[in-house]
Amino acid sequence: MNSDRTPEEIAAERIVSDPGFAQRRLNEDLIAVAELGRTGSQIDPRTDAVALSEAIRMAADQIGFASPVEAATQAKRRLIELPVVERKSGSAIHAYHEAASATMRDGVLSLDDLLSDGTRVLGFQRQGQEAELVSISLSARIRVEPDGQVHLDSFGWPESPQHPIHSFNGSAGDHLTRAVADLYDPGMPLDRAMIMLLGATRSWPTDTDTRQERTRIAELVTLRRGELNGYVRQAETYALASASSGWYPACLYRSALENLFEAFLGSVSLSLVDMEDIEAIDEELRKGLPEAEAAVSTAVPLGIPPHHWWWGTATQ
Repeated sequence: MNSDRTPEEIAAERIVSDPGFAQRRLNEDLIAVAELGRTGSQIDPRTDAVALSEAIRMAADQIGFASPVEAATQAKRRLIELPVVERKSGSAIHAYHEAASATMRDGVLSLDDLLSDGTRVLGFQRQGQEAELVSISLSARIRVEPDGQVHLDSFGWPESPQHPIHSFNGSAGDHLTRAVADLYDPGMPLDRAMIMLLGATRSWPTDTDTRQERTRIAELVTLRRGELNGYVRQAETYALASASSGWYPACLYRSALENLFEAFLGSVSLSLVDMEDIEAIDEELRKGLPEAEAAVSTAVPLGIPPHHWWWGTATQ
């Protein structure tokens, strides 16, 4: 936990030192996808919405992506969007697809579009939970082709949210207590502690003496410096995609970082994170967010500080 080397850096070193590593890993991923047994389903796209959605629910465990490579790629890329408890069900590929099935099976029908070529696109949404303190909207989009073939088109956070993907429940103290426990737990991903810290400060009483809590958080985050820099890199990845489908995650990650710097780390931030990386993220946000598609102000989480300008830039 004290190493500054991130999982991404370790993986890169392995690829350089072992040219066959990437191909072996891909083969392992494709085997894992095949083991899911998602052989697909056949449904008449002309079926009415009620019957069609019911057929999809019944076939949820059989529906997968059209390409096994896409199935593996999407699972690895978007697993971090799931609540932590849903990420731990077997391998990343298994956990991701199991959560997708739960969304198709238990979610609310939120979309039913008929495309010009006869393809039906249906969307299902459900709420996941982080420690009963943060509700997370999850969305599965399914394509029913004109020939009846059914494929998973995407799964994860809604790509064009009309409401906040993250909704905070409980008190500031509840969120802070959970964040501290998460930071102490080496098996808990840093991103959950970051969202809990954001939930704590958005409703923190201004007359509360929080110096002790802030000091403890700073010490714990310092011990996870490598993961923090991995979080910064993920924020940059989202910022680069902010003009297309990534405006909400780009803003969320940037707010979580700003909240950590302002409320907990203070000047310690300068020794943990290269601020030139943060400036580069902001530059990408300034370029990409004005072009963001379907960015609406109703999707901004409640309590986000006004000076977190990236949300306004996306939704203006």
